[in-house]
Amino acid sequence: MDSPTFAAFLTPEGIVVAGGLITAFVQLIKTVFPVIDAKVSGAVMAFGLSAILYAITAIVVSIDTPDAALTVIASWLACATAAVGVHSTAKFAQGGSA
Repeated sequence: MDSPTFAAFLTPEGIVVAGGLITAFVQLIKTVFPVIDAKVSGAVMAFGLSAILYAITAIVVSIDTPDAALTVIASWLACATAAVGVHSTAKFAQGGSA
């Protein structure tokens, strides 16, 4: 990912970066706000935050064709799957249930 733009989140490298950002943001929220951590699953937070990120991306890049919409949806799905998977794997490795 050469430059930090919303359009970059639609590239394979950008999807990986977005997944890492979402995962880091979820960990930050869970650390700073233990009340949220106790009530909301990290996987749910990752799913929701990735949806918000890609909704903003869709607005910024101006979806004007069905193919552009498909690109955003597929990118979001890949990012959400990666972010939720990373969270679940980390939780499992710590001895908890995903």
